[in-house]
Amino acid sequence: MDGAPSADEDEFVSQAGMMAAVGEPRSRATAALDAIFSATGLVRVADFLRGNAIVAAVSWGLFIVAGAARLATDVGGGGGMVETATAATVAKACTIMVYALAGTPEFVDVTYELALGNVNIHVLTTLAVFGTVLLGCAMEGALLLVLFALAHMVEDRLTLHARGDLKALWSTVPTTANVVKLNADGTPDLASVTEVPAAEVDVGSLIFVKAGQQVPLDGTVVHGSALVSIQHITGEALPTMKRYGDEIPAGAMNTDGVLVVKSLRSSEESTPARIARLTEAAQRRRPKVSRLLDDIGDRYSKAILATTFITMALAPLVLGIPFLGQGGAMYRSFAFLSAAAPCALLMSPLVYVAAIGAMARRGVLIRGGLTLDALAEVGAVALDKTGTITTGQMTCTRVTRFENGAQHQTSPSAASKALAYAVTLEGGSSHPIARAVTQAAQGVVLPDVGAVSSYKVVAGSGVEGTIEGKRARFGSSAFALELCEEGADECLAEVIAQEGEILSVLAVEGEGPALFTFSDTLNSQAPAAVESLRNGKCRRAWWQPPDESHGMEVIMLTGDNQTSAETMAEAINLKQENVYAGLTPSQKLGLVETLRERVNSRKYSRVAMVGDGINDAPALASADVGVAIASTPSDAAASVADVLLVTKDTSGGIAQLPELFRIAQSTRAVLRQNIALAVVSIVGSAIPALIGAFPLWLAVILHEGATVMVALNSVRLLVTFGRQPLSKSTTLVLTAFTVFCCLGAAYTLCSEAIAIWFSTVHVTHWIGVSMAFKSAWAGLLAGCLHTLTGPDHLAALTPLTVGPSRAQNALMGALWGFGHNTGQILFGCIFILLRDKLPLNMDLIGQWGQGIVGLTLVIIGAMGFWESVGGHSHSHSHSHSHDGHSHSHGDASVPMKRDTNFISWTYITGTIHGLQPDSLFLLLPAMTLPRVEAISFLATFFIGTIFAMGTYTYCIGAGTAALEKNNPKFVSYIARGSSAVALGFGVLFIISAVFGLELV
Repeated sequence: MDGAPSADEDEFVSQAGMMAAVGEPRSRATAALDAIFSATGLVRVADFLRGNAIVAAVSWGLFIVAGAARLATDVGGGGGMVETATAATVAKACTIMVYALAGTPEFVDVTYELALGNVNIHVLTTLAVFGTVLLGCAMEGALLLVLFALAHMVEDRLTLHARGDLKALWSTVPTTANVVKLNADGTPDLASVTEVPAAEVDVGSLIFVKAGQQVPLDGTVVHGSALVSIQHITGEALPTMKRYGDEIPAGAMNTDGVLVVKSLRSSEESTPARIARLTEAAQRRRPKVSRLLDDIGDRYSKAILATTFITMALAPLVLGIPFLGQGGAMYRSFAFLSAAAPCALLMSPLVYVAAIGAMARRGVLIRGGLTLDALAEVGAVALDKTGTITTGQMTCTRVTRFENGAQHQTSPSAASKALAYAVTLEGGSSHPIARAVTQAAQGVVLPDVGAVSSYKVVAGSGVEGTIEGKRARFGSSAFALELCEEGADECLAEVIAQEGEILSVLAVEGEGPALFTFSDTLNSQAPAAVESLRNGKCRRAWWQPPDESHGMEVIMLTGDNQTSAETMAEAINLKQENVYAGLTPSQKLGLVETLRERVNSRKYSRVAMVGDGINDAPALASADVGVAIASTPSDAAASVADVLLVTKDTSGGIAQLPELFRIAQSTRAVLRQNIALAVVSIVGSAIPALIGAFPLWLAVILHEGATVMVALNSVRLLVTFGRQPLSKSTTLVLTAFTVFCCLGAAYTLCSEAIAIWFSTVHVTHWIGVSMAFKSAWAGLLAGCLHTLTGPDHLAALTPLTVGPSRAQNALMGALWGFGHNTGQILFGCIFILLRDKLPLNMDLIGQWGQGIVGLTLVIIGAMGFWESVGGHSHSHSHSHSHDGHSHSHGDASVPMKRDTNFISWTYITGTIHGLQPDSLFLLLPAMTLPRVEAISFLATFFIGTIFAMGTYTYCIGAGTAALEKNNPKFVSYIARGSSAVALGFGVLFIISAVFGLELV
């Protein structure tokens, strides 16, 4: 078992060794830094800049501007000194601003680390970034800073997403409560309703909850009945009926009826708040692999630092490599340090945080990472019968009284005195039998037997006390028979042996015993759950064939009689030798120990015990994994269980078991994937960086990319198990970062692989393939950037984005881009064929281009108007039914034909738009290259154009869809406005082309 921590979450987190330090030891250096940074306001500035999405976006924009200006400087030559000097000034200014925005938080953090004497990987990696300035690679350092900012923002978002906003569990709970008093007849006095802050409501107060309101505090229903939804706890939207005596957690929604609830706990101890605290504490408990990685990571970091300094010092002396400059020893050392940093490896255990958070959203509270490890190794499961295999919702069906050796079977209401004794003894218990007795007494006039004294609970047997001066017991037959009259025990034992239902005996000194018979029904979800555990389907991957080695041994433990236990075992297809009945808590404990010895030598050697967390406490504590099923995370259950299955009623608990084992197995699989990905990324990038094959920027991209991929791989458990997809902003940032990393890594890895391969075969072949590869890369970039170069593309694509889905937007944009490529090819071919036969008239070419653009915009504008008025999607249909079945008639061919026409005209307009003279400027590089390089350039140029057009249209469509949610009419205005703009500009372009006017 994972230890039995105290109910206080902070205490048991401290016991696990995970209590966060209050603060690092202060020193004079840090005190001086505090004074300096406080006076200058640098800390406040750094806090504002750190993790700010807007600042990150501005930094990226400045870097792009700086890169473009730097490129203009490099190609400016001597013919344009003013322009070149201006570009250089812009590049320097933007680079300085990038360092200021993205570098200030890093500078503050590193300064404090150095002041504390912490020279770790983060410190040296950051120093390597600033060291690029000394090496004359300031632009590369700026790139690393914006990469760091983006990567850390993505990692933080994923980590927070993995932990989940658990405080939202109680932030939705009402902050006020309507306190009420009851009339003499037990009905609520509506005139006494007073609104009070929930935090000030005393335990035991009565709260009035109308239909449509949420319950502000945990409580028990004392009046009324209603359908109540506890979706915020269990994730199940279907409401359940709550009646007198039922417990309701805070935040539950009353969907109908009127309830008066007696508060059980304060707002700070409510079910949502407790679930959140337990889950947050569990996420802080570190599994073995996390501690192991920390130990290895510390030694590994020291080894990497030593290798970095050795390389920096010996490479110039031994290998003759320059110390400074790009490609020098210092540069390589910095690149190696960035690539070999174990950030991705240390991020691997994030999967535990994600798994615990995912299951918490489904009402499954897992104690910590150690529990998940143990669940993945469980080979045997012991199930308590009542409340696990059965529904636990018992009903008292009859009472058999024994007087003078005779039996008298009556209904519970007829045996009023026996029922009064039973209710008095069980009044304070939450056991299913106690609830059944209390429910049977509702509406029955019971004799006044007074209060119970000398009350005592005998674990696993029952309760006893003194009523009206007589000793009384209520519980198991063996426990109660000690008080029976002579001769009555034999008659009672004979009846019990014949019964197949759940029994409890009431024995009072000097009186005949009474046998209470209870009925309990099989949990409808139990057979499927038990079968899933037994055949191992719950932890077998979808691609793995059935294998008995994955299955678990399932046994049933119950304190009920053998006949009742065997009946339930037969219903769930459990063998009779796996059924153990008539057990006391100590006997259950012994069987759990025996079961552990039996499976100790198997592949899966752990034992799990599933029960209610109260009567099964010794067995739960003894098992490797104790699983308690409860409607609320009570102190008793939380103190003994490693896993709490919080359900709307106990019948839903067993259905969660297969999912619990499935996520444990998935957690282990994802952890292995994370470690493999981290190791491959470190080895695959650190060695090339050390030998100078990878530049510093690529080493950082691979390092941060691997860390983000590990985090993303962990967070996917939230989507699979926690029903919590990533937010749109996180997805967008993550997609941008992933695409950037993949493109950069793919280019460099492919070029280096080709270089190494062909350098060993033939230099001539290598040069040809290298040039073809570089031409292909250039064509891909040119095709992608071409989409963003002209406003005509925006005007042409916007009308295609309104109405259809985002996938259709992307396909329409890609189709238009394909048509655009077709037009460019046609124009290029016509130009090549006729260039010697027609005079080169630039005015004529300009008029032709304007006319083509105008014609394209006119057609697209008309299509946009057609789309906005419903011409694209209008259809006519009607349906009717006969004798229980239905069919419909409609002009199915009409919308299909219109869809075909719309798609055709999209391609045609793209083709017309491509018949422009500016196509020659994009295709001229291909005309000057050798055949192989030209084909590579053209092929990737067209691919880049199609991809970029589709992405461009998708993004515009996503923007209009977001606007549509807030203001649907506004989107229709955009649709018609963009079409009108396209038509207006199209007509203007055509008129200017016809009359030879020049548009500025």
